[in-house]
Amino acid sequence: MNAYICKSGTLGTLNFESEDADTEDRSMQPVYISLNGTKMANKLNSMMDHVWDGFYTGQKRLSRFPGLIDGDQGVYNLTFTGSPAKKMKFTFISQNKTAGMTLRIAYPSAVSRAMIKNGKTIEYTQWDEKLHMYGPITQSYCGENRYIGVKNIFEFYLSEGCTVHIIPRDAIQSLVRMEWTMDAFFANGGTTSFMDRVAGSLGIHASTIKIVSVYEGSLVVNYNIEDTNNDPVALAQI
Repeated sequence: MNAYICKSGTLGTLNFESEDADTEDRSMQPVYISLNGTKMANKLNSMMDHVWDGFYTGQKRLSRFPGLIDGDQGVYNLTFTGSPAKKMKFTFISQNKTAGMTLRIAYPSAVSRAMIKNGKTIEYTQWDEKLHMYGPITQSYCGENRYIGVKNIFEFYLSEGCTVHIIPRDAIQSLVRMEWTMDAFFANGGTTSFMDRVAGSLGIHASTIKIVSVYEGSLVVNYNIEDTNNDPVALAQI
């Protein structure tokens, strides 16, 4: 046998797939799995459907990707060369019940994502006032997640035997940096005036805007735009 024997006890299979209606028609591959901070990159392609007439007649590819991965609590990037599916399913299977890893997906759009496990939404990590973003993943439970606004990166922890789903969240996370002092900002109407001006410039109602934090440097305002009417078309227009 010409083979390399790996003695790692945390290897497993990461299975992820599109749950969109066009899973057989729209291409996301190749998908690269890379260990964060290294040059390691595994390249995955989806498998062609031969249909019932023989080779190469269907021209369809199911967007389902099984990949070998080390669940040693590392951080892995998933890079899609096509647009990632709006809805995705992830499962990790290993013989080691303590195996797991953090996964990071960079999305091309500003619409944030939500994590679903066992039919329930898993909220983001606590907001960190020092980092001015949702707190880092601590790998304490499967489904722990956060969305890094502006950079549009969704991070979550996946452990052995766990299945989670990613769906679009009806919100856009953004921030604006202004050459203002904190005192001048609040002297000129503060967050109320800011929400009114954003709403006026976008042509939306001020109730859809939520201020997350305001801090100096010069002056930075983190805010969310949320669709209160659950209208995905309206959110896409925003």
